[in-house]
Amino acid sequence: MPWDETRAKQFGATLRRLREERGLSQESLAFRAGVTKNQLQLIEYGKSSGRRDAEGPSNPQLSTLIGFADILQLSVSDLLAEAEL
Repeated sequence: MPWDETRAKQFGATLRRLREERGLSQESLAFRAGVTKNQLQLIEYGKSSGRRDAEGPSNPQLSTLIGFADILQLSVSDLLAEAEL
């Protein structure tokens, strides 16, 4: 399955849901995962850039996924499974 905008948005919505279920702010999750709040916002919205004319889905690095999963107390595979990916 190719990574596309639909899957990026699906992952982002899942990440946001899991973050909120655990009572974490964007600032807290981003800081603990070693990314900026802006990067987290883009991932949660499935976007590669905040520019209006920018195209393409977000595409987080494996190290970023590992950081998110660790903080959310999941494995990366469980995090992706939560997003049905």
